[in-house]
Amino acid sequence: MPKGYTQESERQLFLIGEMAGRHLREIGQLLEATHGGVIPVVQPTRSTKSEDLVPEPYLFQWGASADGRLGLLDPGDVGLLLRFLFHGITLTTRTGKPIRIAAHVLRHVLATHARTVQNVPAEAVAYLLHHRITLSGSTQALTVPQATAYYSRLPTAQLLALLFEAQSTLTPSLKRTYLQAPSPRTLEQMDEALRQIFEQWSLLGPTVLGFCSAGLCVRPNNRALCLGCRFLVPHYSNLTHALTWRKLYALHTEQHEAHGHTVDAKQAQQMIQYLDDIITMMQIQIRARQDGGYLPFADTVLPHTNHREKEDDRDAQSL
Repeated sequence: MPKGYTQESERQLFLIGEMAGRHLREIGQLLEATHGGVIPVVQPTRSTKSEDLVPEPYLFQWGASADGRLGLLDPGDVGLLLRFLFHGITLTTRTGKPIRIAAHVLRHVLATHARTVQNVPAEAVAYLLHHRITLSGSTQALTVPQATAYYSRLPTAQLLALLFEAQSTLTPSLKRTYLQAPSPRTLEQMDEALRQIFEQWSLLGPTVLGFCSAGLCVRPNNRALCLGCRFLVPHYSNLTHALTWRKLYALHTEQHEAHGHTVDAKQAQQMIQYLDDIITMMQIQIRARQDGGYLPFADTVLPHTNHREKEDDRDAQSL
């Protein structure tokens, strides 16, 4: 009967392995052979739940009396039997402190092994440990008790190992999301037409919020600020533009909600989220650049000489 439960209807069933089943059948046969073909009915007088349990033909009993008052094994007896089985085996903690074998220790070992080694779901472990599992308004949503969540906490070393394994699995399948910037020598060797194409389509080609790293734009006729595009490389110099567009999308959201356009409002809110992420990245770039520990990739690319000369000519003419 699970901890905290008091009614017979609240008994909990368990799966029994093949070997355990053989042992239980053997115990039953030995009890029947000793007591005239029947398993004696005994009272759980020494159990912590004796007031909630009724006399039954328990399998785990020893020397049952005719009146049923004696015979049921209690947790203390189970502890003595376990220490007998583990006699001669010394178990210690990492610090060398001896571990006293008890049923509760093996309970912890089973739960930890099930969660961390066999990856048994926490809901199943909670059921196994008699932890309360309650439905939270849905037939599919289970609330895992805090006591069960304890067994889901992994050591830092194991967490890092699992993350490294996942990263190693994902990395080969990822495509490169940026182009290598050409060296200054390569830029000097480009003719004007090739350079214009490269600037238009490669990382050197500016966008409203930064630069494009796709090589060839995946949506040249509907760039929409490149929001949500994984090839967008935000640049801190466009922070003012990002803040302005955020205000505009916030206004769009209010207008869509006022007119009952739920879908359009939701899409505008998604654009705001994209912009918030980009703004945060730009602010990090600014702080890191001020600290001298970061130089954005685009800042490492020198402008072409002819391009600078044309800008100087336009500035001179304007003066």
